[in-house]
Amino acid sequence: MTRQSPVRSGHLMASLLLMIGLIGLVFGPVSASPLTRLTLGTSSVGGTYFVWGGGWAKIMGEHVKGVDISVEVTGGPATNIQLIQQRKMDLGFTTVSMAYQGWNGLDWAKGKKHDRIRAIFPMYASVLHIYTLESSPIKTIYDFEGKRITTGAPGSTSDVAGRDVLKLLGITPKKISSLPTNTAVDALRDGTADAGFAVTGLPGPFMLDLETTHKVRHIGLSKEDLDKITEAFPYYSAGVIPKGTYKYQEGDVPTVTFWNVAIADKDLPDDLVYNLVKATFENKEALTKVDPNAAQMFAEGIKYSTVPLHPGALRYYREKGIKIPERLLPPQ
Repeated sequence: MTRQSPVRSGHLMASLLLMIGLIGLVFGPVSASPLTRLTLGTSSVGGTYFVWGGGWAKIMGEHVKGVDISVEVTGGPATNIQLIQQRKMDLGFTTVSMAYQGWNGLDWAKGKKHDRIRAIFPMYASVLHIYTLESSPIKTIYDFEGKRITTGAPGSTSDVAGRDVLKLLGITPKKISSLPTNTAVDALRDGTADAGFAVTGLPGPFMLDLETTHKVRHIGLSKEDLDKITEAFPYYSAGVIPKGTYKYQEGDVPTVTFWNVAIADKDLPDDLVYNLVKATFENKEALTKVDPNAAQMFAEGIKYSTVPLHPGALRYYREKGIKIPERLLPPQ
């Protein structure tokens, strides 16, 4: 029997190891559980969506095996919907009002129906702030007539809602400026704006900042106006900024509220979405440490969605015994 020399055996072993190394370089590490990489559309840096998204993505990475979520800076709700429709994003955050308009091709969607989006879980309610300085002669929203008004960044929920409300109530300002909230606050401070709209969770960081330098008047809406608004825009809800939220409130401030929802591309695997939704609610306490607004998150809140659910999300809510309205069932 022929025996190989130790030297030749060593050469064969070295060659084999070299080949394995080269395969590893070409194909990457072998893994029993391939990593699923997802992208999440949020908002501008420092925005609630961006902060919320960073915390949520980290928690999902820790509790959903094999998932890695990359948090992307975007223009906010409408942009997130558009990116999912274009298959450039897997997940996103939006308000139910923007989702409704996108799904039906209304307003900002300009006739294009964004039919790839599916709701997966409710997040928290944002509130429409209508405000001016206490030194201003403006007392009600009708005093916005002929004044310089700021809304929000172009295409933001604040921008759309502010313009919707003004148009519906027949109010014509001298000028409407679509400015990011921090820029709008600066305009109010330096006298180049008279009043503004802003949509955010409670308390709004921009308002806390403004109240450190100026006394603020929080402007509420009458029941008659709220009824008119919610009838015209079924995706808006009546709510309040509770007394004590801000330093210069005299009581509850009646206003419009908007639920925020997480959305996903319709083609994401059902099991993946189910696990994301399940892990989200099981880690609510951790999310609340990221953003106190997460305390508002409850499974029954999915009823506030204005677009159908992803099948994976539907499975979770049915397991919890939550009745889902027919309008939210996934299209066949």
